[in-house]
Amino acid sequence: MPVQLVLDLFASPPVEPSADRPGVALDRGGAPIPTGYAVFDCETTGTDTTHDEIVSLALIQLDRDGGETERTTRLVRPTREIPAEATAVHGISAADVADAPFFSDIASELRARLGDSVFVAHNVGFDLPLLQRAFERAGIEYAPDATACTLEAFRLLEPLADNHRLQSICERRDITLEGAHEALSDVLATAELLRVVLAEDIAPETIELDTSAYMRLRSRGDTRPASEPQIRRLFGMARSAGLRLADGSVDRNGVVALAERVAGTTDVDSLTRAQVQDVYDALEELIEQQAALGLAASG
Repeated sequence: MPVQLVLDLFASPPVEPSADRPGVALDRGGAPIPTGYAVFDCETTGTDTTHDEIVSLALIQLDRDGGETERTTRLVRPTREIPAEATAVHGISAADVADAPFFSDIASELRARLGDSVFVAHNVGFDLPLLQRAFERAGIEYAPDATACTLEAFRLLEPLADNHRLQSICERRDITLEGAHEALSDVLATAELLRVVLAEDIAPETIELDTSAYMRLRSRGDTRPASEPQIRRLFGMARSAGLRLADGSVDRNGVVALAERVAGTTDVDSLTRAQVQDVYDALEELIEQQAALGLAASG
């Protein structure tokens, strides 16, 4: 039975997010015991998970308590050129992979090594889709029953830290990271971060980061001006919340009125980072109300 289904059926419900922990997780005793953890990292031709390809990968297999059982490293020859800007990041050039196998040549072996372990990466939202796409091109399906993301784990554990880059977390936790942006070095560091989470008695595969709560917590009391993307997001949310004119454009007057009510200012473009999060919260409530009205009307 898939791990997530077991969690849904039998695990005790996680506690609600606290004021200083923006998300939820089960302790290890309250979650099903995994067969193990497959910690993965890769270097690529770029950051587009749909089209870019793996040029180097590292996989460390851990038992349920974080003990290493096996490791795999591979250079991989992509079917496309490695851009100079990618080589500048990880140092891998076309000459380095000229004699390396294509991903399709090692796909079956790699899939077998992944098994039914919990898939772990420092940014699962990038590594997993990119790996799945590589498997798909090789005619193999890979959909792990459970995943764990050390990036989200440390955003949960250390929400107010300056940043959550792999190197920064390692420095804070006295973990050695030699050769950042080198697959084996990065995966060894990620495995160490996973062990930190396990030592906190947290089942890493059950972590659910509340992104909105995380951003609110980080923005609390932040008087810096909201960024341009944050203001754009505000107006996008306003459209979704129904603050629209007859021609479909955003009702700016409605947004201004909301900002005045929530943040005490009519100058929407000069909201602080703390204020913009308060307006986001109000817009999310309006969006939920719109959805509820839609359901009532359809019923």
